[in-house]
Amino acid sequence: MKLTIPLAKIGNSHGIRLNKQLLSRYGIEKELELETTPDSIILRPTNKNNLTWEETYRQMAATENEDWSEWEAVAEDGLGNED
Repeated sequence: MKLTIPLAKIGNSHGIRLNKQLLSRYGIEKELELETTPDSIILRPTNKNNLTWEETYRQMAATENEDWSEWEAVAEDGLGNED
């Protein structure tokens, strides 16, 4: 997902607003982890709770844009064959 969001003036600084749906999707409640690289800013939830298999399945099943059309080609690339 790629979004363009405006900066909001907050006193002498600027900030961004993240909508409730986005915060809920990533389990963000009170704070974020911020990492900078030479060409980007990365925001992550601070909670390190990994999803259970069931939660992972639910999130994957809810994705409408799943495309498995190339599965056969990848499955037949020889990975897993121990010759």
